[in-house]
Amino acid sequence: MVHLSFNSSLASPDDVADFHDEEQDPDVPEVLPLRCTWVVWQQRASSGKSVPYEQSTKQIASMESVEDFWRTFDRLPQPSDLLTRRMAEKTEEFQDAPHVVDALMIFRDGVLPQWEDAANCEGGHLQFHFKASLGGAQLDEYWNNLVLGTVGATLEPIDMITGLRLVDKVTTGKGGVPSMIRMEVWFGSASDVQAVAALQRNVERCVATRTLEGRLGALPKAELKHHKMTRHQ
Repeated sequence: MVHLSFNSSLASPDDVADFHDEEQDPDVPEVLPLRCTWVVWQQRASSGKSVPYEQSTKQIASMESVEDFWRTFDRLPQPSDLLTRRMAEKTEEFQDAPHVVDALMIFRDGVLPQWEDAANCEGGHLQFHFKASLGGAQLDEYWNNLVLGTVGATLEPIDMITGLRLVDKVTTGKGGVPSMIRMEVWFGSASDVQAVAALQRNVERCVATRTLEGRLGALPKAELKHHKMTRHQ
């Protein structure tokens, strides 16, 4: 069984890539813009003293095109990487820094990864808690499905989605290594109950897609959280 993982120690690039011998279609532009610009953020772990959430977050990259996305995403950790080490802080140039990162976040340009932001305060998020025992390749596929579905604008209703979070601080095992990883899909409004329900169904199906096999796997259940009743975790 091959999972959609970009961790070369778990999946061969040949298993993931879709190679074509034909020359590129001349009608295809050299730069393919994304439907909207997405910004990558990190949330620094607490060093023992209480720090306001907004002060612990930092923007590290932005993605306006397909090329931007792959250049950036290729240098970000996969969930499987977190099973052996905590996330290290990255600067804008993606150089290692001495701080540990609790969460990696991808949000629409202009939207802060905070539930108090105007784009998020009336909404909520769908979250999954995945045990490390599922295996790194499966965790990678869950996360990659969400990222590609969101940034690629195939996860509907896409206009509801404001961002994604990958959190590795839920619980930790020996040596501070996560024994559980949380994935979140944030949305902007919870007032349309039917739209939220549709989003939840589609998010669960997106996560469960066996992408390289072209079929649907077992559907994990997402937990719905409303931001007006949720503190940052």
